Amino acid sequence: MSQYLPPQTEKLQEKIKHIVVLMLENRSFDNLLGWLYDEEKPPNSQYFEGLNDDLWNPLDNIDSNGMPFVEKVPIQKNGVKKSKYGKTESVPVDYCFPDPDPGEGFKDTNHQLFSEYNVGALYPPQPINMGFVQNYQNAMLYGAYSFGDSPSNPRDIMKCFTPEQTPVLSSLAKNFAVCDHYHCSIPSQTLPNRSFVHAATSGGNVNNSPNSFTDSKTIYNQIQDAIDGGRNDLSWGVFSSNMMPTSYYKKQKDKPGETKDDHFSLTRLCMTQLHDPKYDDNFGTIDDFKQKCADGTLPSYSFLEPCYGGEDQNDQHPPADIRPGEQLMADLYNAVKTSKSFENTLFIITYDEHGGCYDHVPPPGEAKNPDPNNQPGQDGFLFNRFGVRVPCILINPYITQGLIARPKGYVPFDHTSIIKTVQECFKLEGHLTARDEAAPSFSAVLTEASPRTSFPEVTPQKWNTKIDVDHENDLHRVMGKMVNKLTGDSNDSGDKHHLEHLQESYSKHFIHRNKEHLTK
Repeated sequence: MSQYLPPQTEKLQEKIKHIVVLMLENRSFDNLLGWLYDEEKPPNSQYFEGLNDDLWNPLDNIDSNGMPFVEKVPIQKNGVKKSKYGKTESVPVDYCFPDPDPGEGFKDTNHQLFSEYNVGALYPPQPINMGFVQNYQNAMLYGAYSFGDSPSNPRDIMKCFTPEQTPVLSSLAKNFAVCDHYHCSIPSQTLPNRSFVHAATSGGNVNNSPNSFTDSKTIYNQIQDAIDGGRNDLSWGVFSSNMMPTSYYKKQKDKPGETKDDHFSLTRLCMTQLHDPKYDDNFGTIDDFKQKCADGTLPSYSFLEPCYGGEDQNDQHPPADIRPGEQLMADLYNAVKTSKSFENTLFIITYDEHGGCYDHVPPPGEAKNPDPNNQPGQDGFLFNRFGVRVPCILINPYITQGLIARPKGYVPFDHTSIIKTVQECFKLEGHLTARDEAAPSFSAVLTEASPRTSFPEVTPQKWNTKIDVDHENDLHRVMGKMVNKLTGDSNDSGDKHHLEHLQESYSKHFIHRNKEHLTK
C-alpha cells in the first residue's frame, strides 16, 4: 500500500453521512503513540514514524567537581529506568506525568523546537526538537504560576507511554488508521488550536491570553448557512461532559419541570459566533450523544468535548491521570460502533496541542496564514508554521486495518483537515480561510472496497487515583477570566477562577440567560 494516500472525495460523499470528532487535551504523538510499533513491523508495507532508542535531548548540568557539561537525556519508556551504563530496570508505571504541567505557550514551544525563545518570523530556522528537557527545567524553575514550588525531574519529559499503558488508543490505532504526521495547527496552546479546528483561524491569537475569544465564522455557522438555505439533510451538535457538579446546578436540577442542563462547552465559550441563544438546541451532553447513537439520530457533524476539571476530569491534560480519558474513548467508540450508523460514520479522535510533551518530528513550515492580508498575529507570528505532532486516530469500517494515514502532496494533516473533510463530505460551498482551503481531507483513508465486519473490543485499564479538584492549570484560569468577562464580574481574584465558579458563571450566562430570552 502507498505511504501517501490519494484523495477519494467521491467515496467520502457516498459512504459517510456522519462525522464525529473527540478532541482531548495536551499530549504529543510520541507521548502516547511513539512506541506503537516498537517491536513489530507495521502492516500493509508502510513505514511508521515512531520512537527509537537513539533519540535524546540535551540538558545543561554540573558534575561533581562543579564543572558544567551537557548531559544527553535519552528517550524513555514509562515504567523502565535506564542507568548511565545502558542497563534497564522496571520501575512503577506513572499514569500522571508530566507533573508539573510543562510550558506550552508560543515562546516555550519555540524553545522546545529551536532551543531559542525568539525565532525569526518570516524566515525561521529549521526546527530540531532538541529543547524539550531544558525548557521543562526552565519552566519548572522560572515559569509562571506554581511551577517553581514543586519542581520534579526534567528528564521525565522524555518518558513516553507504551501500548500496554494506552490499550484503548493503541488498539484503535492498530485496528483502524493512525495519522503519524498529523500536526496541531499552530506551535502553541489550547485555545488558538481549538479555534483552528472550529474556524480555521484563531483570529490572530497565538496564546491563551490576553485575548481568549475568537470572533470568526465557524464550520458550524457554515453548516447552519446551508441549513438556512434549504439543506434539510444537514445538522450539527456539540456535546460536552459536565465540568463538575455545583450548588447552582443542583438547585436547577431540583426544580420541578426544569430540564437537566449539566454541560459546559469550551467550544461555545471561546467562539463568539456560537453565543446566540438560537443555537441552544445544538449543544448537549455526552449522554445526549450516546442516546443519538442508539436512536440512529446522529447529526451530520458532532464535536465532542471531555470533562476539563473536577472529580470527573478525563481530558488527559497533564498531570491528570490518562486512564479516565481512555475510558471516555472506549465509551464513545462503543457507542458509535453499536449505533445503526457505524458504517456511515467517520469517528476522529485527536488532541488540541502537544502541551509541552516531547515529540521528535520537526513540524513543517509553509503553512498558510489564514489572514487574507497575511498580517502577523500575537508575538509577530505569521502562522507560517504548523505545530507539534499530536495523536489522530480515524475509525470507520471502510478503513484498512493498521493503516498509517498520510495525505498525498506536501501539505500535512492538521486541525483544518477536519473542517475540509466536513466541507467535502457534505458538499458545503466555499471555505473559511486559506488554511482550510489548502488542507487535505481525510477522504484518502477510505481504502476498503467494502466495509469490514470484524472490529476490536477495547478494554481500558482500571484506576484508583483521585483527581486533585483543587489543582488548576492555565486553561482553568483562562476560562475563569473568560466567563468573568461575559458576566461582567470584575472580581479577578484567585477564588473566582475555581471550577465551581466557572461552571456556575457559564450556566448563568448561557443557560439561565438563554431561557429568559426564550420566554420573552
